[in-house]
Amino acid sequence: MDVLGMIYNAFIADPYIKEKASGRIKYYEFPGTGDVTAPYIIIDPLDVPLPKDFADDTWLTYDCLYQIEVWSKNRTNTRELSKQIGKVMWNFGFHQGTANEWDEETGIYRDARRYRGKLYRDDLDTL
Repeated sequence: MDVLGMIYNAFIADPYIKEKASGRIKYYEFPGTGDVTAPYIIIDPLDVPLPKDFADDTWLTYDCLYQIEVWSKNRTNTRELSKQIGKVMWNFGFHQGTANEWDEETGIYRDARRYRGKLYRDDLDTL
């Protein structure tokens, strides 16, 4: 199961996210602070999907933990984009925790939210 690809594809399929961050949705890759002329979204897996929820000696779900950051020089844009990302992640059943910061030196607002959720395996019918 490619959870990272699933999240990325859901973001580029969302009209609001696509409008605000098209071409600047990255994973494993952080922009240089001087490159933040428009909003960036960074998807960062914090752990590999772990087997959870067992039945009949078979694991049924992946427990996933991702951090998704929005970097922008506009506090309102950062907040609104993060809010929309939260809605997309909620559709996957992921729940969030938040950490916000503002870097006075660079003028970048950073909204980093951690999302945890479980996804059912997509290969159970082949076992």
